[in-house]
Amino acid sequence: MKKVIKRISLIVLLLVVILSIAFFFWARSAYEPTKEALAYMEKSNENELTFGSTDAEKGIIFYQGGKVEEEAYAYLAHQLAEKGYFVVIPRLTLNLAILDGDEATSIIDRYSTIDNWYIGGHSLGGAVASSFAMEHPDRIQGLFFLAAYPIEDMSNLEMPTLTIYGEDDGVATLSDQKEKESLLSSQAVIHVIEGGNHANYGMYGEQKGDNPGSLTSEQQIDETVQTISTWIETSQK
Repeated sequence: MKKVIKRISLIVLLLVVILSIAFFFWARSAYEPTKEALAYMEKSNENELTFGSTDAEKGIIFYQGGKVEEEAYAYLAHQLAEKGYFVVIPRLTLNLAILDGDEATSIIDRYSTIDNWYIGGHSLGGAVASSFAMEHPDRIQGLFFLAAYPIEDMSNLEMPTLTIYGEDDGVATLSDQKEKESLLSSQAVIHVIEGGNHANYGMYGEQKGDNPGSLTSEQQIDETVQTISTWIETSQK
């Protein structure tokens, strides 16, 4: 009997090791930034990418989409910085926000001169950002989603939220997004980008399962930035 239990334990251990290795290589095959995205890089270190000045009154923390390298959102962050915000994109383990969902805490602590912080993200990053915002409502002034929705029901909260959908999104489809609107806070704002798809919130090329969309990534990001900026300036916690 002991031999049987030992054999089963070894088999289970072997399966765990195989699955762990498979997961690691799956996560490592990330979507890389285009040359256009890299042209908008500002400051970077082992912890994060930063854009704009720390003298800004408002900061934005952005979590990337799953398996998308953070540099792919350099143009988005650069354009937000041009609007006067200090923007931080943390370097997340294996490019998966779900593995480092509390990273925003250290960012807020590190840049303590900024009093007003907003957090958001793309796809998986947006869902994880919602978890942080709900756990730390005293540290966040607002939450925004790009092709994403809350990880939990937040309809009983008054936190300002912004949800941006792409009309032609093939990954987080418009119909799926609308089904999740009941999870949004009582102060939810929704914006639909006509001709927008899933991948064009960043600059990393085509994404598996997505639709082409009729906008360039630059056009979709510009509309996204303007929408976020207007929402921040008109929302109040």
